[in-house]
Amino acid sequence: MHRGRFIFAAALALTTVSAQAAIVSSTDFTLQDATRLPTKWEMNGTAGLKLNRLGSGPAVFLGVVDNKTGQTGTAWTNDTFKLDSFSMFADINVDFHPRGPGVSATCPADGFTLAFGAPTDQFQLGGGGGSLGIYGNADAVPQFIAFEVNTWYGQAIEGTDDCATHKNVTFAFANANSDSGTDRAGGDADSGGGKIGQVTAADALQTGGATPLINGGWFRYQWNVDVAAKTMSAYLTGLDDANKAVQNLKVAEIKWGAASPKFDFTGRFGITGGTGGGTDGVNVAQVVVVSPAVAAGPIPTAGE
Repeated sequence: MHRGRFIFAAALALTTVSAQAAIVSSTDFTLQDATRLPTKWEMNGTAGLKLNRLGSGPAVFLGVVDNKTGQTGTAWTNDTFKLDSFSMFADINVDFHPRGPGVSATCPADGFTLAFGAPTDQFQLGGGGGSLGIYGNADAVPQFIAFEVNTWYGQAIEGTDDCATHKNVTFAFANANSDSGTDRAGGDADSGGGKIGQVTAADALQTGGATPLINGGWFRYQWNVDVAAKTMSAYLTGLDDANKAVQNLKVAEIKWGAASPKFDFTGRFGITGGTGGGTDGVNVAQVVVVSPAVAAGPIPTAGE
């Protein structure tokens, strides 16, 4: 009987170890951790390491787009991966300080994505503006999945006449390839495409809310993907005193239909963004990917 208990305990221990998340990629774009420098990322278009002009936060970060019109930026890992399940964490600050003549002083645009894609190489850009740096270029990025954060009222679900209703921040997912289309025209969970499962962010996360995503400080985004179950979910955690009321908040989830594109391909992790006639700034402090996916919460450390 004691032997049986021992065997059961040993089996349980092996199961626990196998369920532990391993760090797949970990990068500090603030350059504060010399062991996690962004030497394995390629920055394209307007994306690059930039000095912080926000007045708070790290002195340096990855700026994807920077409050000017007509910008497109992407950052892709040099390495490629094929994972059955993963969580992608990204610490991001979205600011709205428009610069340049004729730029709207009230309505931000367009947003960003956390992405896993099969670009032809790590130097690729999708379209700008509402294409968020990933949609609209099937030759460069022929297949991708993504979690998108939209800031443009014209791409929202409600209040699409202007941004005065403060419903412009929305969340959605993408599962796109050359068959389903890589434009941002939309699709559905059964067949795939872009801007799927779109939901409006809670009032507290909109402009004027208690913990706004735009000009509201640093937030940690967690995007969970399970290839076999064909599910995705996304969570949000505030990292500053002003937004720390937001903790592990599920903001979106989706289960893809059986006929939707398979996303068991080999690809790269990326952050993408774009501006058109409107602007915003998308600033990234760190990106960490672990596998398998973990429950909403802190970023696992090695061995957890």
